[in-house]
Amino acid sequence: MNLRDVSNASAINSAFTATLTLTVDDAEALWNAAAEKALQAGMALSDVLDTIGPREDPAIGDCLAMLLVPAGVAGCALDDFAVDATPIATAEIIPMPLTRAASR
Repeated sequence: MNLRDVSNASAINSAFTATLTLTVDDAEALWNAAAEKALQAGMALSDVLDTIGPREDPAIGDCLAMLLVPAGVAGCALDDFAVDATPIATAEIIPMPLTRAASR
């Protein structure tokens, strides 16, 4: 969507959806960032561990939520925020029996 495509009048009281898709490559780095944010916000370490799990077995969705929940957007009301896991599909190789072409 281009900003020129939305007139100011039609945008008021309209709902918009923003989508962000992430792949977690380093769960420990994610946990470290989430824990740091939580601690800086005043959470006790025990509450951090209850919320995002231990560094050795992090709750990935909760870590992402800790880092991604918006503090607010000027002039907007946040209607919903969710973090959902989508499994990455992998191809499964299924062996097929070899058959000989029929003789003519």
